[in-house]
Amino acid sequence: MFMKRIIKNTLFAIAFLPAGMMIGGCTDGWNDHYDTDGQSAAGQSLLQCIEGNPQLSHFLKVCRATHLYNNMHATPITYADLLGADQSLTVWAPLNGTFNVDSLLDLCQTAQGDSAVALHFVANHMARSLYNMNDATRESVRMLNDKLLDLTSRQLFTSKVVEGSYNIPATNGLLHVVGDDAPYTYNVYEGLTSLSRYAHIGNLLRRMERKELDEERSVQSGLVDGRKVYSDSVMLTVNDYFRSVGNIICEDSTFRMLVPSVATWNRVYDEATRLFNYGSIEKADSISEYWKTVSLVQDLIFNCNPAVNKAPTDSLITAAYSPTQWPYHVYYKPFADDSLMQRAQIADSMKCSNGMFYDIAAWPYDTRKLYFHPIKMEGEREANMVGYSGCTTNIRWTNNQAISGGGYLDIVPKSSTSNWTATFEVTNTLSGTYDICVVTLPKTAYQANSKDKKPNKFKAWLTYTDLDGTKKTVNYNEELKTSGTDIDTICIGRFTFPVCHYAQPDAGVTLQIQCSITNRQTSFSREMFLDCIYLKPVTDAEEEAADEAKARKEVRK
Repeated sequence: MFMKRIIKNTLFAIAFLPAGMMIGGCTDGWNDHYDTDGQSAAGQSLLQCIEGNPQLSHFLKVCRATHLYNNMHATPITYADLLGADQSLTVWAPLNGTFNVDSLLDLCQTAQGDSAVALHFVANHMARSLYNMNDATRESVRMLNDKLLDLTSRQLFTSKVVEGSYNIPATNGLLHVVGDDAPYTYNVYEGLTSLSRYAHIGNLLRRMERKELDEERSVQSGLVDGRKVYSDSVMLTVNDYFRSVGNIICEDSTFRMLVPSVATWNRVYDEATRLFNYGSIEKADSISEYWKTVSLVQDLIFNCNPAVNKAPTDSLITAAYSPTQWPYHVYYKPFADDSLMQRAQIADSMKCSNGMFYDIAAWPYDTRKLYFHPIKMEGEREANMVGYSGCTTNIRWTNNQAISGGGYLDIVPKSSTSNWTATFEVTNTLSGTYDICVVTLPKTAYQANSKDKKPNKFKAWLTYTDLDGTKKTVNYNEELKTSGTDIDTICIGRFTFPVCHYAQPDAGVTLQIQCSITNRQTSFSREMFLDCIYLKPVTDAEEEAADEAKARKEVRK
């Protein structure tokens, strides 16, 4: 009697387990008409039905050796106990010899193996509620492990029923005997974090994995010292990467993932390592690992849900896409010749429970389109200016499509002789090489018929953070000038930042501009229309080409 009470109480709690163990589709009542295929098990539970069939003795052994888990801990209840309990289940029991029973029983000797057998095998053959198999059957069944398997008139996923041995009614459910076990199919996240062929990416993702309480499905038993106490704590697998690469553990989605080879991944990861060097800040290595992994993986994953990718043959968006990030993370005509999918050179593929893996032979992306983006600090955005002297400023807006961000900063000297100074913060720099530029506008941006065509003349200083956290300044001594008549992109100089400040509260970089007009230089104007500060990424190939051109020039001298 005591054991029955334990089983009843434990099964009540396990009914709320997160892995879909007690979730089932809507079914008709028990008294509806079922085609029993000539068989009956009147008055017998599912456990008794299986015990009475010697061809299911191996499945029964595994059920008796495998335990149900609650809050990641094994309970004293086995799946055999569940089959004998007063809860409605449908069981697809595979015949002896269709799976390696000894291997499964050996795994059950350890807690980790026991949990794996429960998830990958036993719970993959059971579902909550009743699922009759008849000529009209066409549906998806949510198994106890949360997997959605296709069910037809005579087949569950790839497992066909044994003629004469299906739709067998029991007091607590239905039994179908199948001629082969239903293979467990990983979802995208499980495949990455479980299969050795994808370990080069999966091991990085797993480091951010954790379990969190699902309060909605947990069973609360009261309050202790003002805090909620649960008789059953339902834990969900969560990962910070899901925010950027998509919820790839979700069984109700359809993802496509491009997976590069180990050699290809190592090459692009090494390149990202150079660009995400966070120097001496606290937890620099962990921060670097997170952002370079996100930057590389986020465009390898596509959510093919029609609500997300409405016209995938025309434009395919990745899991990282949002309208505010356009034009990044969207790829047009992806299946056309020399397009994203063609360049990927798909070498192999593998189906998973919520999508597909495609093994690719070559990296399909340009780093500058992936994460090494140009940086624009809009002049009209007040937060970008961190200091100024000798001037006043006005923010002006315009409908001119040629002007970045739809606005600009009007820097007005306080007097006719004021050589003003303005300092701007530059955020999200990587530890790479950029051309440091400013974009200025002519006076006609404000008044189309303006006669003021005088150029402006200025100098610039770049302050950055060194590897040890020390602030240093580069003085660009050359005086630069605007044309006064055109939208000018003026390159101040090329600089390689030693430290990455991407997604950090401290920008770490400022650019100071100082008007440098003498009193005698009356052909210049001290007023400047600043559109934006623009940092253009410079690739390794471009740096090499520039070095070669410089070397050739020196030789000619």
